[in-house]
Amino acid sequence: MDKELVQSAGDDGNKYKKGLETREKIIAEACALFDNQGFAKTSIRRLIKDVGKSSSVVYNHFADKEDILFVITHGTGVRVVNLLTEIIENTQDAGACLEKMILDMLFLMEQPRLKMEINIFNNEAYHLPDERRKMVNEKHLETVHLFEKAVAAVYQKRGRKAVNEKIAAYNILAAINWVYVWYRDDGPLTLKEIGNDVVKFVFHGLES
Repeated sequence: MDKELVQSAGDDGNKYKKGLETREKIIAEACALFDNQGFAKTSIRRLIKDVGKSSSVVYNHFADKEDILFVITHGTGVRVVNLLTEIIENTQDAGACLEKMILDMLFLMEQPRLKMEINIFNNEAYHLPDERRKMVNEKHLETVHLFEKAVAAVYQKRGRKAVNEKIAAYNILAAINWVYVWYRDDGPLTLKEIGNDVVKFVFHGLES
């Protein structure tokens, strides 16, 4: 009897593991398609073909194409917010904190999968139904607020304010997002060089 229970538990564990692997495969293929040709031009039939599973297997994990898009975009937003929150909590110096936030956001592009997810997060979330789009947009706003907080800490340390914290935060994120758009691995500048220049640009503006 004990052996049967152990065998049953082992079988359940293997099924769970395979289920997670299949779910991850679906998300990975969806990321590649959404990033390459956009959400609207990606058919569920093409996605099922690229996953290499039956339609029933795909629908067992996700209700529809929008469901997959939500998992990608909301999950990316959560990871970005967690990354920035951890930096703020663990970096005492205000200037060093803001610099690390900028650089680490840029260095996310060194991870091909995450680079695709961020592109989808920034450019495809508007396809989501209102309620889910609102949840993803909340992660955008949390990101802005974290940069506002970091800029305010820099101002507090220096005893003066150059520009409004919200305006500064949006401009920092705009600079980062433009790098996401045009940066290429085989381009003339490395991410480190770009990151250092963005940091110089930001701090020069905050000091003006």
